[in-house]
Amino acid sequence: MTILDPPSATRRRLKVGLAIGGFLAGATFGLILTRLGKLITDAPPATMSNFLWNAAAFGIAAAVISPVVSWSALRRVPLWRTIVEPLALAVAGGTAALLVGVPILILALPPAGLALGFVHLHRRYPDPQGRLSSPLPNEEL
Repeated sequence: MTILDPPSATRRRLKVGLAIGGFLAGATFGLILTRLGKLITDAPPATMSNFLWNAAAFGIAAAVISPVVSWSALRRVPLWRTIVEPLALAVAGGTAALLVGVPILILALPPAGLALGFVHLHRRYPDPQGRLSSPLPNEEL
């Protein structure tokens, strides 16, 4: 006889996994953005404390935001895509700001890329019921 994992324990593990994945993605983005920001502004090279501060700040923000966005708007999206695709588009936004050479764009294009990633995934994996979210994927409201 197999004892099934209660749904609340499974959800808790998913939330923790999303928080950890979000932290790692956010920290990675913080490291990349630090480098891109220094390049675009012709500032002196970043110190280790610059990198650590930005990695921690972006990691914590993403650890909080990732589970919220994933559970509210991206329920039907594969978990790896909720982390990887928005991160890739945010990095692409930062890279575009660097290539264009307009320093102020480093503040606008990465968040725009992140938002575009969320919107794309939400449209790519729509809820067949047309709801924004539901407590469980197959649960009737």
